[in-house]
Amino acid sequence: MPSRACYALAALLMALYVAAVGAGRLAVSAGTPNPLPLGDVGEFLVVLASIAFFVTGILLAPARGRQP
Repeated sequence: MPSRACYALAALLMALYVAAVGAGRLAVSAGTPNPLPLGDVGEFLVVLASIAFFVTGILLAPARGRQP
């Protein structure tokens, strides 16, 4: 069960990253200021946290099948 929470947090953070990139792209094409200004470091930290939660979820997931 804790692995599902990690997967959910990873998906939420990745959705935040995609929304920030999409909003930035739309803002540039419309000539308006970016509504979600994370910056380069902020985007890196969001993706890093997403990857960390995903890997933690994998490590917490119970092993499937027989162990040799």
